[in-house]
Amino acid sequence: MKEYNGKVRVVFKNMVVHPQVVTGAHLAGCAAGKQGKFAQFKNEWWEKGFKTRKMDDETIMTIAKDLHLDLAKFKADKDGPECAAMVKADEDELQKFHVNSTPTFFINGTHVGGALPKEQFKQMIDEKLKTADGQSDYYDKVIMATGLKQFKSVKGS
Repeated sequence: MKEYNGKVRVVFKNMVVHPQVVTGAHLAGCAAGKQGKFAQFKNEWWEKGFKTRKMDDETIMTIAKDLHLDLAKFKADKDGPECAAMVKADEDELQKFHVNSTPTFFINGTHVGGALPKEQFKQMIDEKLKTADGQSDYYDKVIMATGLKQFKSVKGS
């Protein structure tokens, strides 16, 4: 992302594939985000929770502690209605686009299901940037106006 110097925006949405196992992690990601550490939490969860199959509340709280989060606020946010509503809203939005697997990407409206090598992503992004070059309203006038109106992307989310 750094190489694109602000020309590319990433919007992350939660897709709860196995609710009984990972809902807590999605809620915790929201809570960490409220303290400005969503990305750090997500990365630590992947390494210390998902890869090790230790996906319980103890692991979640250990990660929060390791990230120096305010643990009382973290727990209250994780268990609160705002984070539950955010995860639900993400799931609802993904259903509109029939997203049923992870990872899934949309690059200026083009669906990419599954992971690709970095160079393939870079090539797609470069082509999309070339097409939009100099058109500050390209996303709204071309992508949103050609059938993706139901997608409610919020800048900075």
